[in-house]
Amino acid sequence: MSLSRREFLKRGAALGAVGGIGGVSGYRRIAYNEYYSDFPHVPENHVQLPPNGKSVLILGGGLAGLQAACELVDRGFRVTVLEKTALPGGKLKAWKDHNFARQHFPNGYTREHGLHGVWHFYKNLREFLGRHQVPLNKLSGDRSFYYFVANYGQAGMLQNKMPAATWPMPFDRLQMLFQPGLDIRQAGDLHQKASRWNMARASSKLWGFDFANMEERLYMDSLTFYDWAKQLNVPEEYINHFFDGLADMGYFMNTRECSALAVANFVRMGASPSDSRVDYYAWPPDETFLQPMVRHIIERGGQVIFNTEVTSLKIDRDRVLSVSTNQNFPAGRVRRCRVCGNIITGSGHHDHCPFCGAHHDMLEEVGPELRRVGRYEADYFITAMDVPGARRIASRPELFERHDYFRQILGLTTATILCVNLLYENSDAWERRFPDRDFWNAIDFFPTGFRILGFTSNWSFRQIPGLRDKKVDLIEVQVANWQQFTRNSFEEIAGAVHRELKKIVPALPEPSEFYINRWDNYTGARPGDEARRPEIQSPIDNLLFIGDWVSVPEISVFMERTNVTAKTATNILLEKIGQSEGRIRILKSGTPDLITDALGLFTTVRP
Repeated sequence: MSLSRREFLKRGAALGAVGGIGGVSGYRRIAYNEYYSDFPHVPENHVQLPPNGKSVLILGGGLAGLQAACELVDRGFRVTVLEKTALPGGKLKAWKDHNFARQHFPNGYTREHGLHGVWHFYKNLREFLGRHQVPLNKLSGDRSFYYFVANYGQAGMLQNKMPAATWPMPFDRLQMLFQPGLDIRQAGDLHQKASRWNMARASSKLWGFDFANMEERLYMDSLTFYDWAKQLNVPEEYINHFFDGLADMGYFMNTRECSALAVANFVRMGASPSDSRVDYYAWPPDETFLQPMVRHIIERGGQVIFNTEVTSLKIDRDRVLSVSTNQNFPAGRVRRCRVCGNIITGSGHHDHCPFCGAHHDMLEEVGPELRRVGRYEADYFITAMDVPGARRIASRPELFERHDYFRQILGLTTATILCVNLLYENSDAWERRFPDRDFWNAIDFFPTGFRILGFTSNWSFRQIPGLRDKKVDLIEVQVANWQQFTRNSFEEIAGAVHRELKKIVPALPEPSEFYINRWDNYTGARPGDEARRPEIQSPIDNLLFIGDWVSVPEISVFMERTNVTAKTATNILLEKIGQSEGRIRILKSGTPDLITDALGLFTTVRP
C-alpha cells in the first residue's frame, strides 16, 4: 500500500533540506498532487474488463461488500451479493419512513443510521466516489466540524471552535492548538503554561504516531486513551472537553472505555488541517450512493439478493464449497425487520422494531417465499459482514474448530449507538443560538459535561434540501451513556434528551415529532481489539474477510477501511487467478506529509 514512511522520508529529505519549508510544500504538491483533489484520480483504477470465468460470493451487502462487488465486476468476476436485510448499505443504509414529518416529505422521509461524515483523509474512499461520480455535500471553508460545548455547572457553558487553519505548514498544526477559538482558560487551572505544554506534547505524539510500528501499535492497543493521556499529565478538562467528544462521535464510547490506539488512529489521520475537513453524502444517500452501487453491480452482470441470511458453510479440504441460507426459521408467526434483519416471534404488536427502532411498517411477515432455503456455490467467498455477523460465521464448527484465526474473531467487541431525532416546527432556535454569519456558527457540536447529550447535529441546517427554506430544526443527538435508558420507553428517552438539549439551545419549543435509531453492531474500539483483528486472507484459501473491523497494514479508519479492505481483497483474488490487468492502486490514507511523518523520528507514543 503506497509508500512506507521511511521511503517517503528518504524521497523528500534532500529536497526538504535544500528548499526548507517551501521546498517541502512544493515537493508535496508535485509528487502527490492527486492527494489534494477532493476526489483523487488514479487512471489505472478505471477499468472494465471482460469476464474471466471466476465467481465470487460476497456475504453481506454493506458498504464493504458493495464496494468489493463493484471492483470485482469491473474486473471480470461473476459476483453475487447476499444480504440478510431488505436494504443495502449496512451501517450506512437509509430507508423511507412514510410516517415521520409527512407534512414536509409526502413521499417519505429518508431515515439513516445517523449523520455520516466523509473526511478529507478518506483518500481511497474518495477515489472510489469520484470514479463512480458520487456527489458530496461539501462543507464550506468558513465552517468547522469541530465545535465544542462544555457544561461547567455554576460556571456556565464554555464553547470552543477549531476553525480552518490558514497558517502555512508546519505552523498550521500550531494554529490548530493555539488559536483564540480553542482558549479554554475558564476551565480550572488551564491558564497555566504547563497545561498547554502537556496538551501540545500529547498532540505531537499523536500526530507522529507510526501505525506501521507494531510495537507502538500494540502498546496503544493495550490501554485506554484516558490512561494514556493521564500518564502524559494532560489535564482532565482537556481530555473531557476535546477527546471525549471525539471518541464518542467516532467510536460511541468515552475515553475511559476507548483504546488509546483508536483515538491515535483518528487524530493521526487528521493531523494535516486540510485532511480534518468533513463533507457529507448528498442527501438522501440511498439515492445518491447506495442504489447506484447496486445498479452498477447488476448492469455489469452481478446479482444482489436481499432477505437472504447465510446460515451454514460447506467446507472440504480447506476450501469453502458452498453456503446455505435461511435455515432454521422458528415455527409459528415470524416477522423480520427489513432494516436490521432481526427476527421477531410471537403475535404481539410493536410500534417499532424492538431491536433497531424502525417504524413497525418495516416489520415484514416471513412467509413461505422468504423462508425458502438456498444454496450458493462459488470459486471464492468474501465475508463482508459487521462484527456480529462475522462472529456467527467464525463460530461455525467447520471453521472454529480448525484455526485460531476464527477464534480470535469471536473475541472482538461491538459498540452501541442510540440516536434520538427531534423535529421542531416553526423554530429558528438553532440559528439564533449559532448565527450563520457569526464566528460560532455550527451545524453540529461536541458536548461534554452533560448526562445525556453526545455528538449533536442539525440535519435541516444546510443538509436536507426540503428543509433549508423552512423554519424547522431537525436535531439528532447521539446519546452519551446509553445504558442509563435500557428500561425507558422511547417517549421518555426523547423527553429527557429534549430537556437537556434546551440547556444549550434554550429557545427550542416542544418537539412535534421524534424517532430513535438504535444499533448494536458498530465496530468496537476497546483495548485488545486491535490484537484480535484478523487479516483479510483467512487460513481457508478461498475465504476472505473485509470491513472496518479487519486488520490492514497501513493506517485507515471507519469507512475508509471498508474501501481499503475491499480493494485489497480484489487485488488478492486477481493474484490468485494470475490476472495482472486491473490491479488496483491503493493510496495512502491521508495526505503524504514529510513534516508530520518526521515527528515519528523524534517522538514516541510512550510517556
